[in-house]
Amino acid sequence: RPANKHCAMLCVLTHCGFSPPNAFASRLHADHQHVRTSHMTMVDSWYDAGQRLSTAAAMRAASPAAGGSSRLEAELVSTKAALLKVALLSGRGAWARPSERVAAAQLVESLEQAAEQGGGEAPSLRDGTWELVLSDVEPFRASTFFLALGEAVEALIQKGASDGALTVHALATGGGEVGRVAHVVEGGGGRLHSLVELKSGSLPSLPLALAGVVVSSGELQAARAGGGVFDLRLVNTSVQQNEVRYGLPTEGGLAPGVERSLLSWIGDQTVPSGEVFSRVLEPLGGGPSAQLRLSYSDGELMVWRAPKLGDHFFVFVRGEEETWPAMEETRRRQASSATQSAVGSAFALGMLNPFFSRAAGARKS
Repeated sequence: RPANKHCAMLCVLTHCGFSPPNAFASRLHADHQHVRTSHMTMVDSWYDAGQRLSTAAAMRAASPAAGGSSRLEAELVSTKAALLKVALLSGRGAWARPSERVAAAQLVESLEQAAEQGGGEAPSLRDGTWELVLSDVEPFRASTFFLALGEAVEALIQKGASDGALTVHALATGGGEVGRVAHVVEGGGGRLHSLVELKSGSLPSLPLALAGVVVSSGELQAARAGGGVFDLRLVNTSVQQNEVRYGLPTEGGLAPGVERSLLSWIGDQTVPSGEVFSRVLEPLGGGPSAQLRLSYSDGELMVWRAPKLGDHFFVFVRGEEETWPAMEETRRRQASSATQSAVGSAFALGMLNPFFSRAAGARKS
């Protein structure tokens, strides 16, 4: 793929909110032939996914057994292409215009209807690394931690309140930036790890930021009701690939830098977030769990819906395991010397403050 094509798409991604414009501006004047950023990786991933989808569909349509299904295959490829375009231009939905929100919802529904027409069987959950490309809510809400928290708000505080509460939470942490988000499914669909890249800024005009990948792990189990519904139970949370990003004046001007050893110990700290949730929520009749419905899956594209959270959707494309070293780091650390984090547990308890009030009778059921 020619470099100028990458540059054009990179510009689109930047203006859609995938990175701070000032950070991109400094790169834009550099030699694009030698710059590889997370934006480029995301563009490559989506481009490759689109290529694989188109190739696979073309092969199936060309086979003698395809028959009347070729038209359905062509419509499916067109729907996926349109969905990826909306995802790209709207910054995974975070910057979507009202018309784009409507279009995204309709395209997701078209995918789900196509799955039903294809045989009526529930989609199959596949192990692997899946990259979030589109949602009708904030990207961080695909996290196992926030899925469980959202359902607790709905069940124990007030029905319909989770959307507002989590949006306000995003505003309260406005100094941070959410990067890429992924789900890693493993164990034959028995475990789900959510990975969310976060960067937290410091004081305005101070070139200092903390960055890391929040990994929340949970257990998946197919619900008795069937229909592609899964019960997800939160187990623990950790933060991997912790680093300090800074800028210092040099003879050649301001130079960015990264310090990875200073905060590396944080990766060894595991928060038993599932246990914390259980202690607070189970006496109230809740728990550290959430429900997900797999509404579409074909090996290259996957759609989760949250039935108890307004039926919001999360669209994923299949990614590559090597693009998420934080997952391997999590496995390695937790298998060796991971310890429980008192600070992290305090944070989890802080997120549950409204439920303490509820338990004390300050809120009506």
